[in-house]
Amino acid sequence: MRPSEPSRSSNLFRVIIGKEFAQLRRDKTSLRLMIMVPMMQMLLLGYALTTEVKHTPVAVVDHDGGPESRSMIRAVSNNPLFRFRGNAASEADLREMLDRGTVKLGLIIPQGFSRQLESATRFGQGGQGPATLGLGPKGGGAQLQLLVDGQDANSAGVARGYLSAVLNQWAMHRLGARLEAAGIRLDQLIPLSTDTNVLFNPLLKSTWYMIPGIAVILVTMVTALLTGFSIVREKEAGTLEQLMVTPLKPIHVVVGKAVPFFLIGIVELMVALTIAQLWFHVPFRGNYLTLIAFCACYMLSSLGIGIFTSTVARTQQQALFIIWFFLLFFMLLSGFFLPVENMPHWVQVVTLVNPVRWFMYVLREMFLKGSGFAELWREGLAMLGIGFTVFTFSVLKFNRKAG
Repeated sequence: MRPSEPSRSSNLFRVIIGKEFAQLRRDKTSLRLMIMVPMMQMLLLGYALTTEVKHTPVAVVDHDGGPESRSMIRAVSNNPLFRFRGNAASEADLREMLDRGTVKLGLIIPQGFSRQLESATRFGQGGQGPATLGLGPKGGGAQLQLLVDGQDANSAGVARGYLSAVLNQWAMHRLGARLEAAGIRLDQLIPLSTDTNVLFNPLLKSTWYMIPGIAVILVTMVTALLTGFSIVREKEAGTLEQLMVTPLKPIHVVVGKAVPFFLIGIVELMVALTIAQLWFHVPFRGNYLTLIAFCACYMLSSLGIGIFTSTVARTQQQALFIIWFFLLFFMLLSGFFLPVENMPHWVQVVTLVNPVRWFMYVLREMFLKGSGFAELWREGLAMLGIGFTVFTFSVLKFNRKAG
């Protein structure tokens, strides 16, 4: 009895999928690279890609030399956020240290600083009451000058904020001591207080935000590259033409080669989740089956990119260049490094067709907030629509090339 067309097609799919898995088992080196390299990248990038600013080198020019300035310098030098490089002899020496890159922050304490601070915080003796510790020529109370190496605008802004916070904390401590001596409570003078409760990431660890993004990038690279390389390798070996003269249709070849790498992508994601939770202690508050469903929608796009690349590239080197060209734009426009909301409006419109943007948002929401289908169905539909379009277009292009 002749088998039905669906049964025959199913058998052909199983043949090509079995062939692909057999080839992967024979290629021990590639198999190890698929697992070990992403794990190493996850561990390394999890530490390297962080928005936290630590150990910023700082130097001080102390023109005052009084007890208040020495106390302030101790507060800065003992803070683990900074690396104190000592006192500079003059402002010119401090500028030279900034020019050489020896320090990133320079603090200038003017002459008479201790006297100004004492006068600004004197109570009951003709003083003006509590005043602020100013940074720059227009601040109230005692004045300081802060020089910042602004080459890296983000790090410079964060480091300046840290130092300003440390100095203001020191000033408030000194002010509180003076008030207590005068029989006045500091909280009585502050008209407003704020009780802050940070949700989802209470310690404000940047790794909790960055590591889910790294997992998305690794899954994208593995599935897109391996799918593209697999088909291009058949071209280079001359076996793709042999497959085309068999009863196999182009759709059998494409899907048969995509399925193993789809499963590998799922495994890579689970490995990344395990490392994130056990090594970096990033909580995963979502549902695993929901995550796999969203990942399946997303990998239609990454697998489609690999298939499309295989129709254009003739060698594996060309495939690598083309896929990396796509991935570079996908990463930069995904919100991985910078929030999408900070981009110009027309760029935000472009990111709507970027599948990496949607999956990165989904994974971060599931990790930290525990969001599910009820909250993320719009992003899921976006990934499914983009993935279906990309995958269908790639398969049709492969059919034309193969035909």
